[in-house]
Amino acid sequence: MIYLFPAPAQRCVPLLINLLLALLPASSQAESYREKTQSVFFPPAVTQILRRNLAENPAAQAQAQACLTAAQAWLKQSDAELWSAMFGATIQRSWHVWSNGFCPQCRQSTPMNTWKIDALNLPWKVACPHCQETFPKNDFAAFYKSGIDAHGIFDPARADRSLLVNADHPAATDPLHGFGVDDGTGYSDGSNRWHFIGAYLIYGQWKQVMLTGIRTLAMAYVLTGDPAYAHKAAIMLDRVADLYPTFDFLKQGLSYERVDPVVGAGMVTVWHDACRESMELALAYDMIFPALDHDPALVSFLSGQARQYQL
Repeated sequence: MIYLFPAPAQRCVPLLINLLLALLPASSQAESYREKTQSVFFPPAVTQILRRNLAENPAAQAQAQACLTAAQAWLKQSDAELWSAMFGATIQRSWHVWSNGFCPQCRQSTPMNTWKIDALNLPWKVACPHCQETFPKNDFAAFYKSGIDAHGIFDPARADRSLLVNADHPAATDPLHGFGVDDGTGYSDGSNRWHFIGAYLIYGQWKQVMLTGIRTLAMAYVLTGDPAYAHKAAIMLDRVADLYPTFDFLKQGLSYERVDPVVGAGMVTVWHDACRESMELALAYDMIFPALDHDPALVSFLSGQARQYQL
């Protein structure tokens, strides 16, 4: 993949804004910068052409249907579920489970990003590509839920540590009681450490659940004009906006099992992915923008969340 912005993620948003402004007529730049009035990349004239072409092209229809089918995974979830899917910066994120490691079960090599993650169907788990064993062995979802604070963010100090047991070997006397257990800081066998949850947050919850969900819902809205897709995307974008400024991969993330002061800059992810992710989030907002002024249920829900979680 070629990255358009070879710079830390913090620089991406200003660059994107400048790009958008450059596309506008000079006379309208100042006014448009103050108040957004329509989608920049998908204004009405463009969406009309897109939908007309779609109606006449069977191949495009098949691709559109694939997008709409994929979007159902998020459309069927409640607003509260989608809002809660975004995590805070309180768990250390890791670019790898273990960059040059092996599976603690079958002991076969699992270097770099070979672990399998299917966040929609198997949340909070990573699977060995060889023996298919899943980790962590504890119910991390329950542990995570037990630590949610007054602002809807996981606080490790609040979480119920009695839940940190191997679900298949819960007895305290069982020698496998602690095998594969990860509290968010990784599982250690005394000599090695596997960052199951740290890697899952990046490749599962962030990339598969949040980013893919937002992109898919936004595209589904552009394709159909159905505000239900825009509504769900807006819920997710709003919660990302709440928490995004708290992320700093340079201080919070691991690259090759260490905090890297040279190339470790970024936001939720390291800089080269964070640059593109910032662009994708901005584009998704632009795509659903026309629906936002006509969604009182969106305002009602988000206002309620703000009150409940003291935002």
